[in-house]
Amino acid sequence: MAEAKSPIRIEISYKTVVFTVAFLIGLWFLVQIREIIIIIFLSIIFLAALLKPVNWLSTRKIPRVISVIIVYLLVVVIISAIIGLLIPPLIFQTSGFITKLPQIIATINDFLIFHKIPVEDISKVITPQLQNIAGNFVSISTTIFSSLFLILTIMVFTFYLLLEWKKVVKLISSPFTGSQEKKVSVIISKVENGLGLWVRGQLTLSIIVGVLTYCGLRILGIPYALPLSLIAGVLEIIPIIGPIISAIPAILVGLTIAPVMGLAVGALFFIIQQLENNFIVPMVMSRVIGLQPPVVIITLLIGAKLAGVGGAFLSIPIVVVAKIIIQEILREEQNFEDGLQEM
Repeated sequence: MAEAKSPIRIEISYKTVVFTVAFLIGLWFLVQIREIIIIIFLSIIFLAALLKPVNWLSTRKIPRVISVIIVYLLVVVIISAIIGLLIPPLIFQTSGFITKLPQIIATINDFLIFHKIPVEDISKVITPQLQNIAGNFVSISTTIFSSLFLILTIMVFTFYLLLEWKKVVKLISSPFTGSQEKKVSVIISKVENGLGLWVRGQLTLSIIVGVLTYCGLRILGIPYALPLSLIAGVLEIIPIIGPIISAIPAILVGLTIAPVMGLAVGALFFIIQQLENNFIVPMVMSRVIGLQPPVVIITLLIGAKLAGVGGAFLSIPIVVVAKIIIQEILREEQNFEDGLQEM
């Protein structure tokens, strides 16, 4: 008779169990504080944008706290100037549009009837939408308030990071020793520089889109071209829905002139958005952060699929950070292998 095979015994050490449990608890904890992690990451992006001017002022023997305050004041002045340019024309054109809304609806209906286009009465479509907007006013106001609170939190946290950045870097690298501590400091410096390049890339994109929008609106003869192009440039920082939101007031202004002009403005924004998604964004980002255009497009699509607008916005800086860290780890391993070969 053949001997019976003894059953296979799988032994799991207590260290493996402890490590697995600790890993799962850590993962659960990270999921619970994901909003805080996002706030910290956004603060670091803001820090990367402001650190160079703060350091420049500090090297001019200006106290660091004063340097941070000066930079913050400049940012507030720039944002206030942009808002000051945008709000008055927007209020004026919005009130004008509301006044002409019945006339616009009647004009569009006449246009559809004249060309025998089988579409439901526009007034029956628009009126419920306006009622929904009015009904959702409270939720919209709550969202805006939450966003303002989030921005305030990020600015306050970034303020303290700018003041104590050297100490923060030293604290992060302190658990390491010797060359590893220096390596961590180098990685942090490169991450900060990479995120700063990304911010400058976003500003470049906003300027390009704003200029293209201004030129297109001027060619079409649309009034308020400057504030409308400023809206397009500012909302460029919001991926996917930013260009759509910026197109709405411009199309409404075009409709106050003629239905065909509203369609022309919509076509203009569609063309600019296609140029932006397929040419401008990949080219600018590949130059400033070293990512190839296909990688940028795929990254934006994945970020949008996983987390919507926020995911698309954070996808590029996350890839930038991951790329820098992986490059530094691979470079260290390569240097280690080269050292072994020389021995």
